[in-house]
Amino acid sequence: MSSAPTTVLLIGDTTTRSAILWKWLAHRSCECQFAASFQDACKLLSQKEFDLVLCQYQLPDRTAFPIVSFLRGTHSTLLFTAKFARGSRWLPMIERGERCLDRPLLRTTQLPEALREILDGRPGSNSLANAVSEPRLQEVGSR
Repeated sequence: MSSAPTTVLLIGDTTTRSAILWKWLAHRSCECQFAASFQDACKLLSQKEFDLVLCQYQLPDRTAFPIVSFLRGTHSTLLFTAKFARGSRWLPMIERGERCLDRPLLRTTQLPEALREILDGRPGSNSLANAVSEPRLQEVGSR
């Protein structure tokens, strides 16, 4: 018996253009959909609930902050990303429908482990390290 794939919504230019992130998620057998703007994201979020939402904070048509309220009370987990110096930082905003604003910013180097924990519900083995190394995943959002 197979379980349903993890559904992921990637929102914004940074997340949707990252082939490294796509490869990482595909290796995890995630089912990904993409939205370039806030308006596109709202349309998809109104049609389907996603397990994981990775979202650029500053979108072409506005900031993504209202997505926090939209996902509260769902089973979704939301991480925002924003450019910071020469890279990006990731901020967990919603974890399985609950606000988690007390979490620290994540460096992109911390993203693989954080995503493993989110997707597995616990710290997992380093099964993706062979497919996409942490230094390669650091490039997510830095372009």
